[in-house]
Amino acid sequence: MTGVDDLRPGRTLSGYADVVEFVQREVSLGRLVPGQKLPAERKLAEHLGVARETLRQALRVLEGSGQVVIVRGTAGGAVIQDTGLAPHVALHVLRQRRDDLLDLVEFRSELESVAARMSASRRASQHLDEMADAQDALHSAENKDQSRRADTAFHLAVARASGNPPLAAAIEDARASMFHSVDLVDYEFIKESSHAQHQLVFESIVAGDGAAAAEHMRRHVELSRLEMLKMIDG
Repeated sequence: MTGVDDLRPGRTLSGYADVVEFVQREVSLGRLVPGQKLPAERKLAEHLGVARETLRQALRVLEGSGQVVIVRGTAGGAVIQDTGLAPHVALHVLRQRRDDLLDLVEFRSELESVAARMSASRRASQHLDEMADAQDALHSAENKDQSRRADTAFHLAVARASGNPPLAAAIEDARASMFHSVDLVDYEFIKESSHAQHQLVFESIVAGDGAAAAEHMRRHVELSRLEMLKMIDG
């Protein structure tokens, strides 16, 4: 599971609303999962760079919306909750957002294929290690939450390997926005096909073949689009 040292906002959090958005984003990216306990208040506030009262306000908002539950007492703390809707309600919400989701997938396809191409010539050994670790984690994942976390880790490792921070940030934003909606529905994450597609991207990046890396990434995102449409349209 993600530890406090892995919770990196990437920007200054100036108020409780920023903290709320940050926690929601980490859940969407699979870096925080239902049942996971957040670090102690003092430690988490220091790590996020906010006052403890700001953190308390954020946790109250998250508790009020059912996204965390606050366990009282010395061994207590904030625990991430599963906010899944009833299946028919979730599917209705997803269908209402269908066009926006397709726009996001198209956006991701363009961004991530460019990142893969750039990564083939700019990646460092650290980036390749991160991709390999993510692939190992995906291979051994036992549930959707673990698969989502490993999937995110791979895609963001490729994004960072591009050497272009604004591009990497845009890819993370697009993924968070898309999965915030998609994860409302309880669906089966097909890790075997995803792992195989990632491997083609990875091997192309290792070989320094930018054109192949971009094409494999584009096909991977396109297959994700088709799976999403199958889920939405039935």
